[in-house]
Amino acid sequence: MIARITTLIVFILSFVSYSQNLDWFKIANGVNYSFTDNKKGNDIFIAIGGWQAKQEWVNKWSSELYQEKLYALGIKHIFSVKGPDDVCNKNREINIKTLADYVKNIIYATYYIDRVIIAAHSSGSFVANELLDLLYGEKGIAKDSFYINKVHYFNLDGGIGGEDCGIALSDSVVKYIARIYAVAVYDSETEMYSSNYETMKKLSGMFGEKSELILIDVPGSGCTDKWCLHDAVVIRKPHNPTKYDLEKDYTLFNEEHKVQTDYLNVLKRK
Repeated sequence: MIARITTLIVFILSFVSYSQNLDWFKIANGVNYSFTDNKKGNDIFIAIGGWQAKQEWVNKWSSELYQEKLYALGIKHIFSVKGPDDVCNKNREINIKTLADYVKNIIYATYYIDRVIIAAHSSGSFVANELLDLLYGEKGIAKDSFYINKVHYFNLDGGIGGEDCGIALSDSVVKYIARIYAVAVYDSETEMYSSNYETMKKLSGMFGEKSELILIDVPGSGCTDKWCLHDAVVIRKPHNPTKYDLEKDYTLFNEEHKVQTDYLNVLKRK
């Protein structure tokens, strides 16, 4: 597997154009990869879309995040993961096992990766939990000291999992990762919260010092509904004020509709 990944990266390097416009390569069902020319660092970023977010939409969101924030954070390796077809990720159609193998072996092959940053929106949190279980769960592939305390996991107004909907994080997984950030949105002009605010509050209190709540204030979001604010963790001003427009919110960015990056400020602070 290490040899195969090294060969793929060499192949990608021979074709990639060194700019902030990312080139994407499919490495598994539902997973694309891009290697950047970032000289500021060698870290990994994994973007996971929400329910029914298409691959090309998540690619665009990831590219926008790189231009606005990830370059400055020293991200070199970017994985873009489509959203699950089922709201609870019951179908498991995304090849997360291959993604886990790539993350593990890139860390092993390059040695000096400090952080693996995961940003999972909405139901994408269940995909992220599945990935973390494959890395650090009972049969995890990355549980030795070389891989500990590298993952910073941002749950973007998503779910917790367990019972009948999605994989939940276990204590055995959490002890191996650096931090869990439960991200929700508040519009101080309308005094309205994003749809999963209460869930994010609950998540932030579940794992002691390992987890915390990030509440982003988005005055002027234009939202008149909590599901519109649900997308304000992706884009500062969602396109549909009465609900959401997933395709536009992941792909149409401009001066009025900028990509949301405020939650990532905690990494600079820490």
